[in-house]
Amino acid sequence: MPVPLERPVGEPVSTGSAAPELGPRELLRNRTFLLFQARGTLSNVSYTLYLGTILWLTYRLSGGIFLSGVVIGIQTVVFTLTFLISPLVDRLYDKRWVFILCYPMQTALALVLALTYAGGVLTVPLLFGIVVLLAVLWDFTEAADETTTRLLFGKDNLFVISGLGSAIGGGVNITMYFAGGVAIALFGVVGGSYLLAGLLAVGTVLAIPLSIPTPKITRQTWWTGFREGWTHFRGEQGRPLRHLSLQQFVVGFFVSTPTLLMTLYVGRFFAGSQATYAGLYVAYLLGGLVIGLVLGHLNPRGYIGPVVIGAIFVMGIALLGAEVAVASLLLSLVVWFVVGAGNTARVQGTWTYVQGRFEPGVLARVTMNVYLFTGVASAIGAIVIGSLSTVWDPAMLTDLVSFGFIGSAVLGLALPETRALAF
Repeated sequence: MPVPLERPVGEPVSTGSAAPELGPRELLRNRTFLLFQARGTLSNVSYTLYLGTILWLTYRLSGGIFLSGVVIGIQTVVFTLTFLISPLVDRLYDKRWVFILCYPMQTALALVLALTYAGGVLTVPLLFGIVVLLAVLWDFTEAADETTTRLLFGKDNLFVISGLGSAIGGGVNITMYFAGGVAIALFGVVGGSYLLAGLLAVGTVLAIPLSIPTPKITRQTWWTGFREGWTHFRGEQGRPLRHLSLQQFVVGFFVSTPTLLMTLYVGRFFAGSQATYAGLYVAYLLGGLVIGLVLGHLNPRGYIGPVVIGAIFVMGIALLGAEVAVASLLLSLVVWFVVGAGNTARVQGTWTYVQGRFEPGVLARVTMNVYLFTGVASAIGAIVIGSLSTVWDPAMLTDLVSFGFIGSAVLGLALPETRALAF
């Protein structure tokens, strides 16, 4: 039953599980929501822009996706280490300091990436170093981000916040995605890197007034907090997390490969066109934006399992269509739009379940512990697919990835707790 808003508009929302359910009008008048939405939009756009830039950079450096797979693999290995720093993030009272400290350092690294590439002095070892440092900083911001929505707005508003955020931020997202696409199409790696630096700088400014307090922090050692995070995986109560982690490990092998395949397809079937790459990547991002709006409207908190399983299955089918769609740029745009929609539904459903199911005090640890299974498999998958691209043709690689997603969906159906994910 909705709880009426009983505090001045613009004040932070209660962080407890019983936070009031808010309507769009109340949220749009809430200063905390507006700051949260603006910072989150810039953060999401900056990472997607970075991923598109780094994939194109590695393709231009090597002429294939082997180096791309290695870079994504290394980055993902670093991402998996977030489970080690998540106890520290859970213990931090005001999570905004993570963003205030990390965003400026990421801005500087983006500028280094642009300047060294433009100057012709970017070597593969230097690229690896920049990627690792950026990933370490994203470890901290991702761990903090996984707790932010729940801390500020409570679990009952998770899908609504996501949907409204997509709705009011849709125009901004579309504009920024097209701006990123134009930057990559016209200026390549340099344009994408400069835009990334600018977005992160603005994100820093927006994070400064956004207080994200964590109530009832338990003072404990890192080791005690680390072990507490894993207790939620044990016993009968930990069965849903164990089933989810198993599915995440299996599907994780394939989750980083769609964008690798997209890069390969542009190189093989579209003459390595920078503009075509930008167009397909924007279509992929817009698919995610649209499905975010749909999920926000549906608020499927009672049937998250079918949403996630269905999204994985759709990705597998859509990627099979990518093989045929190379005959037409328009068809390819449609296919990558659908793939992007499926990926966002999978990601949003999975992590919204975790955010809604667990209390804020352990949320970073539980989320990053689950991601450990996804990340390890994803790192292996990126490197394996990148290596196979040197000896297999695109159709064989696509078939492997497509049936991998379809098989992962079947596994999800076979796991009773994964089918029943809800909060």
